[in-house]
Amino acid sequence: MAQGVRRLGTPIAVLLGVAFVSLLASSWLVNREALRQAVEAQIRAVTGLELVVNGHIDVSLFPGSYVSFHDVGLKGSGTEDPALRVDVLTANLQLLPLLLQRFEIADVMMLRPQINVVREGDGSNWTPFIETITRTMRPGPDSQMSFSEIRIQDGILVYEDSGHHASERLDDIDLSLAWPSISRSFAATGQFDWRGQRIEGSISVSDFLAALSGDRSGLKMRLASPPLKLAFDGTVANRTSALMEGTLTVDSPSLRDALRWTGQAPLGGNGFGRFALRARANVVGASIALTNVNVELDGNTAEGVMTYANNGRQALQATLAADALDFTPYISTFRLLANGARDWNRQLFDLKALSTTDLDMRLSAAKVTVGSSKLGRTAFGANLRNGVLALSVG
Repeated sequence: MAQGVRRLGTPIAVLLGVAFVSLLASSWLVNREALRQAVEAQIRAVTGLELVVNGHIDVSLFPGSYVSFHDVGLKGSGTEDPALRVDVLTANLQLLPLLLQRFEIADVMMLRPQINVVREGDGSNWTPFIETITRTMRPGPDSQMSFSEIRIQDGILVYEDSGHHASERLDDIDLSLAWPSISRSFAATGQFDWRGQRIEGSISVSDFLAALSGDRSGLKMRLASPPLKLAFDGTVANRTSALMEGTLTVDSPSLRDALRWTGQAPLGGNGFGRFALRARANVVGASIALTNVNVELDGNTAEGVMTYANNGRQALQATLAADALDFTPYISTFRLLANGARDWNRQLFDLKALSTTDLDMRLSAAKVTVGSSKLGRTAFGANLRNGVLALSVG
């Protein structure tokens, strides 16, 4: 038995030794300028972006096989400002092709990249890149994609949309993008900072090529942060406008804190604590339709349908029903009856937080609790238009 193992181990050792010697010889004989040009050509062919190198270039074949470009810019043809700046861009090389004097990228590592996304009309400065990826990312032996992974470390993303006067910034981005060459899938996992909170996320697309082309593809998305957790499992398409269908779940230990974090001013000073939502979502552009809604807020649970749209003004419509509702947490916010009287409270509501929101809500319950008061079957209606609020109770 031992002799058989030794007989098998000898040719393996010889093969490894030959590979080692070949790699060592290649490190001395390879044309480093040809290697650099080959790597640049592959990046340009895959992304459609021109590689502008302002710093020095490191080439190593042994013990590690890579090419590192320092102070790099990637920009589309005819554009002045690079869409992407990178302190160090490292292309690791595949070992076996290197032994045959072929230079093929295994994966790409970007250290301290700054990604600039500028939205213009229906597209952005990254639209040419997406169009090129759609053409080049063809699974199979004819694929132009020699590498299938990009890693980002300590990155920054700046988003500008002058049409909607919106801008956002993501910091300390650590991200891994992978699209296996033997399949059509795409996956991104990582974490980043947004508005002072660390967010961990993952996205997986079952057919990346279809998604890039605007066709329907499976989509799973998870985002988790201290104020809010969000998950979506369904499909995505983008023929004329973005379309998503699937199951949406949202969870927050404090809806008030989550609204403040996302830039929304919560109403009143009490309530809006523990929040959870699960629904069937249909997203078309900036409009969201939720069916089979199960929502929980401050211990109150209701079911129904909801729609939300943001076309300059936010619009929320909802029809919900519950077995029991407890409005006690909101008494200090909405005190309808004057203290010690049987008349309505004439004090004005402060609706500044809803100045850009239109609301149309209908809520019914078999039992309602308001402080020490108990009510039977009750229906509520709330309609808010241009800062004018109308409430009805039946």
